[in-house]
Amino acid sequence: MSDGSGVIDLSTILDRHPDKTIDDLVLNEPVFQDEKIHGSYYSFTPCIPFNEPLSKPVCKEAALCKKSADNKTYTQLGDQTNVQFVTSVNGRVHMEFTNTAGNISTSLNLICNASAQDTLAGKGMVNATLYDLDLVSPCCCVNGCLPGLSAGSILLIIFFSVLVCYFIAGVLYNKVVFDARGTALLPNYDFWASLPGLIKDGYFFFLSPCLGDQVGSRKYERL
Repeated sequence: MSDGSGVIDLSTILDRHPDKTIDDLVLNEPVFQDEKIHGSYYSFTPCIPFNEPLSKPVCKEAALCKKSADNKTYTQLGDQTNVQFVTSVNGRVHMEFTNTAGNISTSLNLICNASAQDTLAGKGMVNATLYDLDLVSPCCCVNGCLPGLSAGSILLIIFFSVLVCYFIAGVLYNKVVFDARGTALLPNYDFWASLPGLIKDGYFFFLSPCLGDQVGSRKYERL
């Protein structure tokens, strides 16, 4: 937010829809698909463009698409490349979309509800060139859906934190107890000094069945 109060992150909405996989995104399927609003069907995906229908797309690289009640007519209501976040005087945030032709505008109101399921609703068509929709979601709240750290990131943080503590404690111990200086300050210096060579030997040992006699550092003759 421009006032520094926090962030509205809609990109994490996909994580809240386990029925939508990465394969769906590769196929350009929308996250909200065929949401019925006043007799018409609306599709929407935040941040990522989609095509609809998939067989012969009419809505291409779209953010918003409308399908008629008889499933015959598709209208592109907005592109991912033509979108703006606007904050009103009362602090409400909405997204303004424009389609490729520039003749249709859509206002998507971000409705904060921390306990609601993600829902696409609203008035629908106001007139032939203007649409008004609501996106109700916890992700529409300020700091409502900030992405967290993955398990791998947490493990890396723990690993490097322990490694740093290990070196600091080892240096202090060697200095105080043994009055060590230079490289002798490092805990288990001989092991760390030999580690690159051990990694190299392991690398060549692993590749030797594939490279045969091409391994230049082979120390033993082939039988």
